[in-house]
Amino acid sequence: MNIIAICGSPRRGNTEFALKKLLTKAGELGHKTELILLREKKVEHCRGCLSCDDTGKCPILDDMNSITEKMVANDLIVFGSPNYFNNVSGLMKDFFDRLNPAYGNKKLDGKKAVVLFVGDEVRNIDKALVVVESLTNSLGISIIGDLYLNAKDAQGLENDPESVKKIDDFVVSILS
Repeated sequence: MNIIAICGSPRRGNTEFALKKLLTKAGELGHKTELILLREKKVEHCRGCLSCDDTGKCPILDDMNSITEKMVANDLIVFGSPNYFNNVSGLMKDFFDRLNPAYGNKKLDGKKAVVLFVGDEVRNIDKALVVVESLTNSLGISIIGDLYLNAKDAQGLENDPESVKKIDDFVVSILS
């Protein structure tokens, strides 16, 4: 299976660590993986022009089209984001908004996805998950699993063996 992970964190920290750990474990299980760090890509805000409704392509010339094509080429998409105020990060929201061409051309229809959130309050995960579920439902993507990891500081997950085990166990459960 080919797996692509999209990291919506604006910094190098827990979300990136968790996605790398997830992909490393998937690689150990024989899967091909790739990580995309949105903070290193140029993804402009959606302009709301809706020309993609007619053409199936966004007229903005940035990294978004190549990221979308990579999503199409993979079997499993992992969306990873810090939980900011019960929502995805701004980077991830901009990325989601720019997936409108995929809604019109149905290129992602039938894909599978996993959602990974990192934050310091477990009680609010359901609100952030609703945002991702709304997007995936619109695009015809099925969420096959979600994982929420609790971390209060920038390297909280790296220094928590229970969280690392939780990531490994999650990967085994979704890929077996």
